[in-house]
Amino acid sequence: MLEVIISFIYIAVFCMCTGSGVLKVLGLKLKLGAPGITARIVTGIITLTVAVGWISIFARIGIVVHIVMLILAAASALYARDEIRDVIYGFISGIGYADLIAGAGVLLLIAYAASRGDFHTDTGIYHAAAIRVYEEYGSITGIVNVQPHYGYNSSYLGFAALFTLSRILPYALHTTTGFLMALFTLDVLYHLRDICTHRSHVSDAAGIAIILYVFMNFTGTISPATDYGTMLMTGYFLCAWLRTAEREESAGPGCAGAESAECTDIYALLSVYGLFLATMKLSSAMCVLVVILPLIRLIRDRAWSSIGIYLGLGLFSFLFYIIRNIKQTGWLFYPFESIDLFDVEWKFPKEYSLIDSGQIKVWGRCLFDVDKIDWPVSKWLPIWWEAQEHYDQMLIYALFIGVLLILVTAVVNKRLRPAYAVFYLMCAANLAVWFVTAPFIRYGLCFILAIPLMGIAGLADAVKDSKPHSLIRYVTAASGVLICLCLASRADHYLMDDLVFIKHHLADPYYVIQRPFEDVQMGVEYLGDARVPIYYTDNDEEKNSYYTPLSTCYYWMLERVEPMGDTVQDGFKAK
Repeated sequence: MLEVIISFIYIAVFCMCTGSGVLKVLGLKLKLGAPGITARIVTGIITLTVAVGWISIFARIGIVVHIVMLILAAASALYARDEIRDVIYGFISGIGYADLIAGAGVLLLIAYAASRGDFHTDTGIYHAAAIRVYEEYGSITGIVNVQPHYGYNSSYLGFAALFTLSRILPYALHTTTGFLMALFTLDVLYHLRDICTHRSHVSDAAGIAIILYVFMNFTGTISPATDYGTMLMTGYFLCAWLRTAEREESAGPGCAGAESAECTDIYALLSVYGLFLATMKLSSAMCVLVVILPLIRLIRDRAWSSIGIYLGLGLFSFLFYIIRNIKQTGWLFYPFESIDLFDVEWKFPKEYSLIDSGQIKVWGRCLFDVDKIDWPVSKWLPIWWEAQEHYDQMLIYALFIGVLLILVTAVVNKRLRPAYAVFYLMCAANLAVWFVTAPFIRYGLCFILAIPLMGIAGLADAVKDSKPHSLIRYVTAASGVLICLCLASRADHYLMDDLVFIKHHLADPYYVIQRPFEDVQMGVEYLGDARVPIYYTDNDEEKNSYYTPLSTCYYWMLERVEPMGDTVQDGFKAK
């Protein structure tokens, strides 16, 4: 636990130094104002993750890469030392003893969960093993032929690999999920201190959704799971966009000049952030749609140089993901067979990819049979609905209420500002993709939690600022009660889970060091004339091991794969 807290501090300082330097460089050409601590850390997270993604195409993410990035972070801190000093002093001057106590409590609680407990199922199947691949090889040509999950290519696992410190410590850390939970929870709580003075509360509602998300996934804090990392970063993205929209709205309809240009540049930078989210998990790919607003404004203002900068940032933040996809799977996006552009030796056979993508869809729809992949919505929807827990059904009820409230708010206000219109369009697109592809609740939980809360907060603000018919006031009050009841059902379930988790793990010996990755009994198979080693699970469990350089939890995959050379680095292809 102590080690986890030290790791949180180390990652925060590392990322803040990196992000501050990047923001100062961008500030030479763009109007980004005075970013706060969280914005600087998030910029650092994205910068480091993108850097790891590019490097991993050519080299492994080992101690040399970590030291080089540490040196660059130190240089970045030196370059932006004045900005870092100002933002830290401003933060310190604004907090009191109560804030310190609350913050320390949150940090200790999350560190407790991040130091012990059970790993996410997918962490055993491929998260931990993929992190080890980053550390050992960077990326492997055709690795998807060894196990399909390697083809999912989440950049979040690269970020996790950078901070395992497995070549420095005698074991590998896995604290990045806990770090993100602590960072964004503290950011929301800091922002909510002044909730009574906020003119608009929609961003506050999105922040509360982050806290609920952390609360509902508390027992999985120890896992470097791609779901958790993506949803947490997406939650912050929602908050950052809404805070910018509220800032612009508070400036009034006459907002122009420097203030307007600054908000436009922040929107544009957030659009790059939205594109980056797709590299963490394609379920958040539609976040990039927010680019509509800043693009229109920049074109209107003929800001061609700014458009070029943002285009360059977007390509740099996403192109590495495409290259890794092609190298590891032979597909532009995996597992999406509709875009078939390449004919390379290591390409994962289309018939296998269809099975993998089909399994994701039918499992998400609770059908569990790939032969049912073509069932119409009208046929599988009732089955999916009946398979949901009652508290998840209540959550879906809250989602529909939230959508209706957003529409009512637009009617009451008699307008929907462009920043909000684009934002809600993006949310709707993400939910639509989630529903059509794989409607696991956990894949869309960030949006499912945020929309009801944003809906009631927006309507409450509209009622407060205008004099609507008394019926609208009753609708607002009743809707607020309904949403609270719907969310309370799921919150109650996870409250008991969290309390039981805390109680059951009090005696665990992880108050100083973190529980290590699970160790799994592995066998080894030597492929080809060169006897290239691939490890496999030597029992009935479908789990992979972090402790072997390259492994598969499906032994039968080894029967249909062959090496393309004499070493693992030469890659693999289907027989």
